[in-house]
Amino acid sequence: YHHTLFEMLGNWSIGDYFKPEAIEWAWDLLTNVYGLEKERLYVTVFGGDKADGLKRDNEAADIWSAFIPSERIIDGSKKDNFWEMGESGPCGPCSEIHVDLRSEKDRVAISGASLVNEDHPQVVEIWNLVFMQFNRKSDGSLENLPTQHIDTGMGFERLCMAIQGKQS
Repeated sequence: YHHTLFEMLGNWSIGDYFKPEAIEWAWDLLTNVYGLEKERLYVTVFGGDKADGLKRDNEAADIWSAFIPSERIIDGSKKDNFWEMGESGPCGPCSEIHVDLRSEKDRVAISGASLVNEDHPQVVEIWNLVFMQFNRKSDGSLENLPTQHIDTGMGFERLCMAIQGKQS
């Protein structure tokens, strides 16, 4: 879901920290600094991919479970939760953070979990944490990177919408 503008806020960490810090700091920034309601947030984790021989990202799910109930941690597909720049190069699982901006009545009637990544205009992704831990070789195989990196991207207008409690 996009507005008429999309400006991305981003940051990189080249080997300085990885999943535990990225997830904890993202949660802290969204809930304690920006004041988003914890009950309105959902996260996705990479659910695995048999073709690539990759299992579910249990590490990210376990870290998230310290902050958010398991029913709001959603397994995502390779399409949505495994970031690749091209046919080869650095890549890895990612974890998206979504906010449910619907009314209380609507949230009680239909769980936001069922609307994550379904193009609902009020259940939107606001941040993607990419955990670059693999290198895809030209033959399609994956190897571990010698150091792990973080690449995040947050939708600025979506963040403003969530902070201001607006619908668009």
